[in-house]
Amino acid sequence: MKKFFYMSVMVLRASLALTSCGSDDDKNKDEPQPQGGIKTVVYDASVTFSQEMIDICDVTIFYKDGDGKTATETVKSATWNKKVTVKNLPAVVGVKFDFKLKDGIELTKEKYDLMANLQHYVTIDGVKKGTDQPFTNVGQGTRAEKVADILSRWSERMVYGYAISANGEVTTTENITF
Repeated sequence: MKKFFYMSVMVLRASLALTSCGSDDDKNKDEPQPQGGIKTVVYDASVTFSQEMIDICDVTIFYKDGDGKTATETVKSATWNKKVTVKNLPAVVGVKFDFKLKDGIELTKEKYDLMANLQHYVTIDGVKKGTDQPFTNVGQGTRAEKVADILSRWSERMVYGYAISANGEVTTTENITF
C-alpha cells in the first residue's frame, strides 16, 4: 500500500510539472516569431538610372518580398527604392533587372549614356550586416546600334542579393531564382 501511495504521488508531481498554464504559448500564433533573438531583418535597395535609360527603355525590377515570393515593379522614374522586412529566416533577398527597348522607340542619337547604379544592404535589428554589394553598369557613349545588345547582356547578368541564415549571418549570393 505504501508503494502504491508513493507511486501515485510521483505520478501526480510529474503530471503537474508537465502541465502548462497556456498563457504565453497561444499569443501571436499567426505572427512570425523572431529566430535566434533576431527582432527585425530588413533588405533595403536603391537604384538610380540615367534619364536616357528611362527615356528609351522599359525597366522591370524583380525582388523578393517579405515572404520570399517574387514581386515585380515597372520603373517609371530615374530612381527606385524598396525596403522589405523579412518575415522568416533563413531567407534570400535581392533584385533582378530586365531592360528592353520601348516598343516603337527610334534611337535617333548617335550615342547614349546608359547607367544603372544599385546600392543595397541588409540590416538586422538596425545594424548593417554583410558586405556592401553595390554595382554600377555604365555604358557612356554607347553607339545606338549597340544599345539593344548592352541592355540584353545587362538583363542576363544583373542579379544581386544576400542569403541570410537562421542565426543572422549574411553572405552575398547570385543564386536567386525569380
